[in-house]
Amino acid sequence: MNSDNYSAYCKEHANEFRDELRDDASRALRNWPGKTAAFLLIVSSLISWLSMSASGNPDANKVLFTYALPVTIAFAYPLTSLVFARLDKYSRSVLDIFLLSILFGFCLTLHFVFKPIEAGVDPSDLYIALSGQINFVILMTTAFSYHSSFGITLLRNSVYTLLTAVLIYLIDPAYLAINAIQVVQGFLGGIIVSWLFFARIQTRFYYKSIDADTRQHLYKQLSKLVYPHQLARIKAGDQLEETMPVAPAQAIVNVFDVQGSSNIKHEKTQAFFLEIFRAFSQICMMGYEHNPLKSRAFRLKETGDGFISAIGYPFLTDRVDALADHAVETALLMFRAFNSEVDRFGYSNPIKAAMGLAYNSVQGTFQSSGIRAYDLFGDALIQAYRYEELRKTPVIANIIREHALTLGLKHYNILIVQEVIYNSLCERYKQLFNAIDLKQIDFHMPQDPNAHFVFFHVLE
Repeated sequence: MNSDNYSAYCKEHANEFRDELRDDASRALRNWPGKTAAFLLIVSSLISWLSMSASGNPDANKVLFTYALPVTIAFAYPLTSLVFARLDKYSRSVLDIFLLSILFGFCLTLHFVFKPIEAGVDPSDLYIALSGQINFVILMTTAFSYHSSFGITLLRNSVYTLLTAVLIYLIDPAYLAINAIQVVQGFLGGIIVSWLFFARIQTRFYYKSIDADTRQHLYKQLSKLVYPHQLARIKAGDQLEETMPVAPAQAIVNVFDVQGSSNIKHEKTQAFFLEIFRAFSQICMMGYEHNPLKSRAFRLKETGDGFISAIGYPFLTDRVDALADHAVETALLMFRAFNSEVDRFGYSNPIKAAMGLAYNSVQGTFQSSGIRAYDLFGDALIQAYRYEELRKTPVIANIIREHALTLGLKHYNILIVQEVIYNSLCERYKQLFNAIDLKQIDFHMPQDPNAHFVFFHVLE
């Protein structure tokens, strides 16, 4: 990428570039560049004073103060900008004034140096001694600029050089005539250096901005893969594998599935499922907190037409002492969100879903290789799958259907919960469920041999 592209980028981001230049100018005045310049001006004043004192110049003491203004600016700006924070907004103008005051100080020094000429002092030695200073002073005061347009810098440098030439002419026309080439060289040298300086700032701003944009883009994309607390911990230096719990625990797993999903024939079927899962994810993230890790539920995965979540692990809930109530409440919220998406979808035939809830052991893990995705495994997941699939078992499906018909429901959503979950519910939620005695129907619950009952709730 060439300088034209850098320049175009800076123009497209003019406000940000201007702010960057303002901050650079402020740092130059606050830190070592400003202090170094002030120190050199003090040394220059002392050398001029010693030289003029040795030659018997009556104005020798006055040259000690010719650079008083730029030295004051250099040392006072840091403290003043702390007291008056808005001063930083004008740092570029303050820097221009600082540089202009150096030129005025130089011209004032020349005035005191050449003043004895009026009394008949031979100026030739002075002309020779000072012949190289004009070039250096003009170059150094025009080389550095923090304006967002080089045209402004070029105009500023032209004004500074012209003003310096006029002042020197008023002080001693002969000295200006002898050193006219020095003025031109200082001006041209200042333009070259200031252009190189400006181009370097443009290049740095471009790469700094691109790097910041890239990091921000990566951060946004990474936030789609991990939770905010994981981003914070990774940023703090933690490994990804340290950002989620992996210790064994007990939790309730919710397995959701759309009944007869393969029979849904619509061009927007996939979008319909995605909207359902987006709504479920929002429900899961309700009450999300970093410390301790907490939310309504943990979204484990999407499985085409299914959705799996965990309640109580790896994220805690607000109702640790009533996990079953919290899980049923969450399931009912999901059914409500599901029905809303079904209504919005406007399909010609009824679409219903089923959920299975099971409480048992669960543990977090990161994949051992490749993309280190976080996952859960344990008996709770296996049993939740089995409880959701009970609706497909003919004898249990008939019991559920007969009960639904007594409620006047031909099409219905089904919530099936494990016995331990039902026993842990408050009375209000217990009243929603109906029991099925597995021994009475001679049915053995797969993966849960100790189960004697299952409980179901049908709803529109």
